[in-house]
Amino acid sequence: MKRALPVVLLLLILARSSPAAAGLWLELLRAPCLTGDVKDANKKTGEVKGSIDCFNKDFNGGVARTVLSIKAFQPWEYGFVFLYYDVTGPFNNASRHLTLNEKGGFFGGATFAISPKKIAEKVAGHPFDWGPIADLSIKYEMENVSKFGMLHYYGLNWDFKVPFMDFVSATTVIRDDRTLSGIDLQLGAAWQKSFSLGSLDFMFLGFFQWGVFGEGKGKQIILDETPSPGGGPLEITTQGNSFFMSQPELLWDFGKVVHFTPAKIYLGFEWQFAFHRYLIPDKTENTLQGMIRWNI
Repeated sequence: MKRALPVVLLLLILARSSPAAAGLWLELLRAPCLTGDVKDANKKTGEVKGSIDCFNKDFNGGVARTVLSIKAFQPWEYGFVFLYYDVTGPFNNASRHLTLNEKGGFFGGATFAISPKKIAEKVAGHPFDWGPIADLSIKYEMENVSKFGMLHYYGLNWDFKVPFMDFVSATTVIRDDRTLSGIDLQLGAAWQKSFSLGSLDFMFLGFFQWGVFGEGKGKQIILDETPSPGGGPLEITTQGNSFFMSQPELLWDFGKVVHFTPAKIYLGFEWQFAFHRYLIPDKTENTLQGMIRWNI
């Protein structure tokens, strides 16, 4: 967790620099794997067939899993910054036998975007009407994965004017995994819709990412409990494949019901669906997780 501390501090600084516009929130997610059994996990992919609330048994952990997410969004005059940091097994007992990734597993990244549209509007002294396009930004994202290292994304972020939606945005970026030859085109979108049923308030939100073509071959060093025949780290040949991943969420404003501050504490569910997970052929993940969200 020492690696997490600088990231957490940066998130807090960003969120507090402009409280009216910024957002910092924590998400605690739990998949208990009540609909499957670890004994039924596929030996190759780790998937528990027929389950709806089980992770794949793989280097990230077992079929039941807890994830703590720390996220922050900070707009500025000519763009925005978005950071996220996922900790797998945040409450794991260090004395238990765990994989190296479970002991220090993390997945996170930072996105930096600058808007040529906003800069041009500042120079011109008036706003531009681009019809359904609310804004267009040039973005760079660095993504860190404890098993695979850092990936880079370069491209565009599109914000759209969509009636009745809180926001809808899309991304068209180049995915650059430097352990693999070549690059890939990655398309994505994110959305949020707030709505009410009687006196109850809800949010439906989420995103998807689609790696369209897949990258070329490469080599990776696997630092886990599987050594090479010579006793050192195992080097394997990998192939970048196309992939698809989506995480829609349905959240209920629980804080409002218990007369706490509205829009602070949410309860709900997140469904994670991934095809070619980690770019591995035929590796599918279909997981329903219970979720608590706290907007700080």
